[in-house]
Amino acid sequence: MLTPGTMIHSTSEPYRYETLPHEFGLLCWNIHKQNLMLPFKRYFEELLERYTIDLVALQEVKINSNRTASFERFHFAFAPNIKFFDHVYGVLNGSRIREKETFSLLSTHRESMLQTHKSAIFSYYPLYDGEILLLVNLHAINFSTTRVYHKEIETLFEKIRHHQGAMIVTGDFNSWNRKRMNVVLKLAGALDLQTIKMDQAHLIKSFMKYKLDHIFYRGLHLKAHTVIDSKHFSDHNALYARFASLSSIA
Repeated sequence: MLTPGTMIHSTSEPYRYETLPHEFGLLCWNIHKQNLMLPFKRYFEELLERYTIDLVALQEVKINSNRTASFERFHFAFAPNIKFFDHVYGVLNGSRIREKETFSLLSTHRESMLQTHKSAIFSYYPLYDGEILLLVNLHAINFSTTRVYHKEIETLFEKIRHHQGAMIVTGDFNSWNRKRMNVVLKLAGALDLQTIKMDQAHLIKSFMKYKLDHIFYRGLHLKAHTVIDSKHFSDHNALYARFASLSSIA
């Protein structure tokens, strides 16, 4: 059944390897519900040819009643937060390997305008060196007070604070003012997460000069990063980062 709060897993198993390779790429993108459109599918295939992409963390993904998502090259887990007619929308983690565990979380509060929850998804992947990577993909609550925003982000970070080792926290944080951004930075600092300062920062979707999309990480070596100009498909551009396990560079 397609309902908010009920996770959906892909049935295909396009696995390339048992663990993430010693160097792997991540694509984070709010895709604006475009993934079932043929032009988007073609463009996504072009991205896979152009970049090394082993993990995807996507927001505003659209899935129909047949559980079609158009990411056939990836095993995925999907956490919906909205249902509209025969489709659900939410966040999706996709990978070239099967995750060890995945769970999702709906926001406690609803957004004031649409009365909808927001969702986050947490996935654990084996790394090349035997460590476990936690990938957190969130679409943070938007139309709410700073107090509500703080509580919701704090709840998300509380779910992951006991994880030991490598971690990536990414997504659309809706961090559109100083107070919201300070909430995110304070909690990220408490988990020793570093932020990627993209060279093409002007391409990242912003409001009043505050960036909405971010990639935070720890326990990994950052090899490369870029913002991919993809606004002809979404009002957000995609963020790309390539990481290596720390043991591979020791």
